This record gives sequence, structure tokens and C-alpha cells, in this order.
Amino acid sequence: MPGVLEGLEPALVWHWFEKLSAVPRASGDESRAAGFLETFASDRGLPKRRDSVGNVLITKPGSGSAASSPPVALQAHVDMVAEKATGSTHDFSRDPIRLEVEGDWVLARETTLGADNGLGVAIMLAILDDPSATHPPLECLFTVDEERGLTGASRLDPSWLSARRLINLDSENEGRFCIGCAGGLDIVVTLPMRRSVAPSGLEGVRISVNGLKGGHSGMEIGRGRANAIRIIARIVHRMLDRGCHLSSISGGTKRNAIPRSATAVMLVSPSSRASISELLTDLERQQRQEYALVDERIAISMEPVGPVEGIYDHSSASILADMLLGFPHGVEKLSGVTPGLVETSLNLALLEETGRGVATVLTLRSLRDDAKLNLAERLMAIGRLADARIEAGGGYPGWSPDPSSKLLAVVKRLYREFSGSEAVIETVHAGVECGIIGSRMGGMDMISMGPDIRDVHIPGERASIASTARTWAFIRMLLENL
Repeated sequence: MPGVLEGLEPALVWHWFEKLSAVPRASGDESRAAGFLETFASDRGLPKRRDSVGNVLITKPGSGSAASSPPVALQAHVDMVAEKATGSTHDFSRDPIRLEVEGDWVLARETTLGADNGLGVAIMLAILDDPSATHPPLECLFTVDEERGLTGASRLDPSWLSARRLINLDSENEGRFCIGCAGGLDIVVTLPMRRSVAPSGLEGVRISVNGLKGGHSGMEIGRGRANAIRIIARIVHRMLDRGCHLSSISGGTKRNAIPRSATAVMLVSPSSRASISELLTDLERQQRQEYALVDERIAISMEPVGPVEGIYDHSSASILADMLLGFPHGVEKLSGVTPGLVETSLNLALLEETGRGVATVLTLRSLRDDAKLNLAERLMAIGRLADARIEAGGGYPGWSPDPSSKLLAVVKRLYREFSGSEAVIETVHAGVECGIIGSRMGGMDMISMGPDIRDVHIPGERASIASTARTWAFIRMLLENL
């Protein structure tokens, strides 16, 4: 049976992307994808290695005029963000991604597509599978768990790579080449919460915040989109002031995604239902006005729920709401060197109930280590005022740009020949595995590139067919000249 992507060019790239899309590979569940890569290598007689984390290395001898050149590492991450639309029955642990073609785009309507970073993986497989390709000796590194915490890169054995040049294929804008990135840090603030028996005569209602765009908490934090956790905190705060009680609360799904949804179960008196409904209607209108140009579909709803057995006492719930309202979110500072570049930011990422209370996960990014640590101190101070337990972890280094890079010079020259345009060179406000890999390797000459991908990390993610073809052609040209 013909594949959905059959007939698209470059055929090898789309063939392997479709094959990969049939393999479950949500972050933390990449074992089947690692097995897929090992089988690919074995079928072609290519040397392979797999470590205890799940990283896979496949090597291939050089070919053609570049056969005797120094080796080059190609790198992409196997895992994908597993996000689906409200109401979708897709099971990321077993279901293949349902691919569609619409005009110039390959997309998935109800889920993330996984082009981040599946297209990078597919390009590497296509190069390994193409007997006509001219390239230096290749060390193709497929890492895992990038989306949750850059785990694969963080645990890479430096002895795996002999190459001192690395091309990362995890960028999402054709013609824009990344030579630096922000470092990051996670702060988890867990607030102890006291429970009590629910008062009689009250009704349970679920308040839901949905319809937000969300997006990548690094690349899209500067768009000023709404945060569902901030909205639900405002709702809870105002409902507590009206004598309602909080039973449960949660929000967000991923540390590196801006929260698109959040919920709270509240107890309300039957006589206050109408006024609470008016309050929610007013808040929805206010939020839509505030975010009219960037997040116009914010929806706040209320529905009855079954019996509610317990609530958080009023003091605990009020402290939680105050703390959440006090946490900053979004852009903290723009770069003083590069116009428009975010220097420091914070994502109020997750809100979840645990056995120890309610945990809030905040993800920090900055191009400057001192700014990152200063912001962490502010968050910890807010947590201490609430008598919360504070943990810091998940830190990773940034990638300092090197404008004198020899690899960069080759890329700029060849891209000018290839496209007739100047390459756009940038530093990005996101964690890129190059920062960690370069650190573990004691320094490498690195660059990141990729085709146009839009709506990354949210349902409806799509990749440009024409851009992928041009990117494939340029990467082949680049490898021929290294």
C-alpha cells in the first residue's frame, strides 16, 4: 500500500520520515525508535552503538572526493513532544502519527507531527542510505529525551565521537543558521497543602481553561501568548475571595511548553452559581481582550462534577493562589547586543498535585549564567515567603557563539552560492544539544540548521515540503565540500 508521503521529494527523506512516524517515540519512550535505528544500520552493514540511555551512533565511511576528509558528526534527537488536541483519542504509546499532505505542508491535525526532530533524523538516515552521496566519514549521533531535559546529550560518552565538527539538524527555519543558544535551569516549588473534609450543602464544579496556543517555551516565549496556569490562578484567587473552596488544581503538560490548558475543581454554594458564571464570563472576555492579537481563542468553562470528598483549607489555597500570581512568566530581559533576541525568560510550566503538596515547575533560560541565577534567586525568594520546599535541577550549559568558526565560514560561502542570498546567522533563546555536546567534548566547531517547521510542540505542527527539498540539497552540497 503506497505511503501517504509517497511521491514527495526528496523521496528518501520523506520515505524515512514516514517510516519513523510509525514508531512510537514520545520523550522517555524511545526504545522502539532506538531498535528501529539499529535495524536500519544492521541491514546496511553499518557500524552501530547504543548506550544505556538509548543514544545510538551509526557511522559510515567517507565517499567520493570527500572520502579522506576529517570526519563530520551529524546529530538529531529521536524523541518528540507528545501533544494532542482536546478530545483526541490518539495513544502516543502505540499509535503511529497520522500524516497528511496539504499544499506545501506535511502535517498532523490532532497531534504534534514530530518533525521536531524527526525530519533531522530522516535526513541523516537518507544520507546513510544514499550510495550516491559524497561526504566525509560520518558519525551520525541520534540522541534521546531532548524535549524533557536534554538527557541523551547530557550522558553522551565523549569517546563515541572522533569528529571535531558537528552539524546539528534541529533548527526550524530554512536559511537561518544557529551558532549559539541559551542555557537553562528548572526550579520546582512544592507548597505543603492541608486537606480538610468538604463542607456539606456545596456543589462541585470543574473550571477549565482551554483554547490557548501554547508553543515552545524558548522559541515562542517572546510572542507574548497567554499562560493557562496564570489564568487558572487568577480564577481560583477570585473564587476564594467569594467563599468558594479549592479541591484540586493542575495545569500544563511539558516543562518546555507554554501551558495551553489548566483545571481546578472548586466547591461553590448553589446560590452563587449564577454570580460565579458571570465572573468567569467576565474573566474570559478580559483575557481575550488582553491577548486579542496573539491568543484569541481563550475559553473558560464551568461544569458540574460528582461528589467532592476533600478540599484544601482556605489558608493553604490562598497562599497557593497568591504564590502563583506572584511568579513571573515570559520575557524578563531582551538582549542588549542583538535586537529582538530574548536574553532571559521564565516559563511557568507545570502545576501538579503530589503526595507532598502542590508542585510548580518553572523553567528558566538565559544567554547569561548570572542572569539565570539571579532569576532563580527571585523565584526561590517567593517560594520561601510561602514556606514552600524549593529544588533546583535540570541545568544545562549554553553554547557561546564563535563568529570566527571555520565551519560557519564554509556554510556562509556555500549558502550564498546555493541560494543567491546571505545566510542569517543567529543565537537562539532555547536549549540546543550543541551546548551540552560541545561541553562534553571539550569544544567542537558546530552549527545548527534545518527546514521550515511551524507550530512546533502543538497539534497541527507542519513541515514545508519545498523547504525540506532545498535543505536536503544544501546539506548534500555542504558535505561534499567539507
